[in-house]
Amino acid sequence: MGCTSRTYEFTLTAYRDTGSDILFGNGIFDYGDGNTIALNPDGFFRKEIIDNEVELVQFRLTHTYPGDGSFTVSYVEDFRNANIINMSNSVQTPFYVETTVRLDPIFGCNDTPVFLVPPIDKGAVGVLFFHNPGAFDINGDSISFKVTIPKSRKNVEVGNYRFPDVAGGGQNEQQTGPATYTLDQLTGDIFWDAPGLQGEYNIAFIAEEWRKIDGEYRFLGSVTRDMQIIIGETDNDPPELEIPMDTCIEAGTLLEAQIIATDPNPESLVKIEAFGGPFTLVPSATLSPDPAVYDQSPTTADFSWQTTCDHIREDPYLIRFKATDNGPGIRLTAFETWSVTVVPPAPKNVVAESKPQRSIEVSWDPYDCGLAEVVQVYRRVDSFAFNPENCEIGIPENGGYELIGAVPVAQNSFLDNNAGRGLDFGATYCYRLVAVFELPTGGVSYASEEVCEQIAATGPVITNVSISSTDANNGEVIVSWLPPFEIDTSIYPPPYKYQVLRSSGSGFSPVTTVVNDTTYTDSGLNTLDEVYRYRLNLYLDEAEINEENLIEVSATASTVRLGSVGLFEAVELNWEADVPWSNTNQDFPYHYIYRNKVAADTNLMVLIDSVDVTQFGYQYIDSGAFNNVKLSNNEQYCYYVTTSGGYGNEDIFEPLLNNSQVLCAMPDDNINPCPPFEVSFNLGSEGDCLSFLADKPCNFYQFENTLVWEANLTDSCDANISYYEIFYTNTIDGEFQLVGTTTETTFTHKDLEEFAGCYKIRAVDQSENRSDFSEVFCKENCPNIAFPNLITPNGDNKNDLFTPFYPGGAATGAIPLDKCPRFLEKIEFKVYNRYGKQVYEYTSGGENSVYINWNGTNFSGEQLPSAIYYFEALVTFDMLRPENKERFIKGYVEIRR
Repeated sequence: MGCTSRTYEFTLTAYRDTGSDILFGNGIFDYGDGNTIALNPDGFFRKEIIDNEVELVQFRLTHTYPGDGSFTVSYVEDFRNANIINMSNSVQTPFYVETTVRLDPIFGCNDTPVFLVPPIDKGAVGVLFFHNPGAFDINGDSISFKVTIPKSRKNVEVGNYRFPDVAGGGQNEQQTGPATYTLDQLTGDIFWDAPGLQGEYNIAFIAEEWRKIDGEYRFLGSVTRDMQIIIGETDNDPPELEIPMDTCIEAGTLLEAQIIATDPNPESLVKIEAFGGPFTLVPSATLSPDPAVYDQSPTTADFSWQTTCDHIREDPYLIRFKATDNGPGIRLTAFETWSVTVVPPAPKNVVAESKPQRSIEVSWDPYDCGLAEVVQVYRRVDSFAFNPENCEIGIPENGGYELIGAVPVAQNSFLDNNAGRGLDFGATYCYRLVAVFELPTGGVSYASEEVCEQIAATGPVITNVSISSTDANNGEVIVSWLPPFEIDTSIYPPPYKYQVLRSSGSGFSPVTTVVNDTTYTDSGLNTLDEVYRYRLNLYLDEAEINEENLIEVSATASTVRLGSVGLFEAVELNWEADVPWSNTNQDFPYHYIYRNKVAADTNLMVLIDSVDVTQFGYQYIDSGAFNNVKLSNNEQYCYYVTTSGGYGNEDIFEPLLNNSQVLCAMPDDNINPCPPFEVSFNLGSEGDCLSFLADKPCNFYQFENTLVWEANLTDSCDANISYYEIFYTNTIDGEFQLVGTTTETTFTHKDLEEFAGCYKIRAVDQSENRSDFSEVFCKENCPNIAFPNLITPNGDNKNDLFTPFYPGGAATGAIPLDKCPRFLEKIEFKVYNRYGKQVYEYTSGGENSVYINWNGTNFSGEQLPSAIYYFEALVTFDMLRPENKERFIKGYVEIRR
């Protein structure tokens, strides 16, 4: 009853056998918070005959909860139908159903799922029985299903319950095995294949509701259906349904389809009904004729749904079509489910326009369809032809696009300046947009049309960073580039010289200076293990190399890094490179795979295959298919990959070909890498911690931990480490989470609010095998607190309050930083006079600050006279280990008035 209210409306729905003398509604409704209400069979708000001998009865109740929490709402009444086969003494067994609701502000608005398909269908001996409740969640939350045993009270199962396949016995419909009873956890489809004994049976199941919050599914509540199935003998055969294939429809589009039902018995008539979420919405879907009527087989029904932007949701709408015949004997049914996803339209009229300082502004029409949250901006170098097919939402997986930003839906422009670095010279940048919708409904739109804009080549254009020799000490990399062919030569006349800079870590260092040339071979490198990045500084030929004479800086390009995973009689290869051009090029889509059993000479390596990376991405599995010779798990194979790409600029040659390092690997590599050891912090003791904080303000909360360790190289494990994984928890017994990876033996964990935390590290080799974890190592905070020994509570705003030293405290002027309170959680503070009598007490928490702010009064708020008083403080600090958290401090303070 409103998102901020704790008032809920409940609907209790029952389907009653009109042939029974028992009236439904003479039971107790329990709200789950200690409040109950007795129902009256005449207190229904809806009651109608919906099928032969089936009456629908509904009660509606409203209740306000006193607070948040999880509540089990239930209904129980005394009797069920007599002679239910799969439980004992059913007529004396109470009927009980329950719903779980969770009241929590984090969930916002919520409605529990509703069951749209009535449980009124009968089954026949030897014929597969099917039921689906047609569960629908108006909020777009996910629903899962599980079997339960019918209950007679809360947590009390009915007596001697047996599932229908056990109680009914018999064979499946094809007579190939015993009867089975199954429930699909995702769809809610119930199959009883097939009843073996006529009579009445009881089943129950639960629909659970889940909402995705911060990437994690949270349980919201559940709804129970307890239903009866009547099985009889018949010679009738069930009808068959023909429905459309699952589909997507763009919001705002009219969806129409024809449904066909046929019956194998010529004398039978058939009717078609439909259930599902679209029939509950506005505007709602329709099925004609309405109401459904029996007609000669084959019969048809026309489905129509005018979708709107309000219908957008990530999960599909499940429309359940039901065909029912009219005999002979027991009426039988058939069900089919049509999945329809309402997809948001793409952002329209996207434009890309060059702006100063090598930036591009992307703009589009305001997006006004539904509850879109953000518009995401994707970018790639060079154009990529892509026309989304039906249901192909979002950005193509292997299209080479990178998410570079997201703006609120109210904003319809985005400035791409490459995070302030400026876009790369000579590159053609192409953009596509998608709209992303708020959870819980969610949803991602079709991709927009692509727009492109080119950056002028007014600086050097790097084209190649290719490994020509792989070695741990004498490796070589060829670096090539184009001169700035669109530079203003009246200001910067040629010739030019280029300073080549290289990095294998965090910073770049000069390697050489090349004059009037556009290529350089960098040698003496560890190309076996390291990834190298290069960039160029542009100068006039006669200029001295310094900051003042620097004209432009090229983009950064890295070597291609090849990795592998050992599989059974196969090796999986994967590769990557951080380059300013695109290696996903539709004109030259193939990357080339070379192999040999000896790594020493790349000239001996043979081209074995190629990969269309626009279809399959940067990976390849070598199973020996190129020569029909399986790989041996006991042999080593060596590879390198040649990538192919381009800038999308007709003035820059294509394809740009670059080689990876040579990588040797074995199939079925199951040797774990060596774990790291001797892990330590850059600040390993409390003294170092306090030294670090000595010049930091009291409100400093930008901490980081730098970890260093040794690579463990022994004969019993794989010494070829690809990278390390760092795991962290901020509590002493908390669950560790992966916080980063590194190829180095050091890692800085940044953007922390405190030092305290525990870490463990493991190594990963090129086959994705993982080592044992290092020992867990933890770091504590370094708490601090200091108190004054004088207060003068006279109202002059100078030393009026007793408080720990902190900015804005009672003391005037700047406080020494070594007196700053650090990592303070709680204070219990007591004051005594010189006779030992307690005169004041204070505990932080709630509205009480940890800074005490005592003004020299007693328990009654009366001013204490000038004198020496003694205090004791039990201080709780933010620390990992419980034994380190509390500190007991005694001292004195003088009140001087």
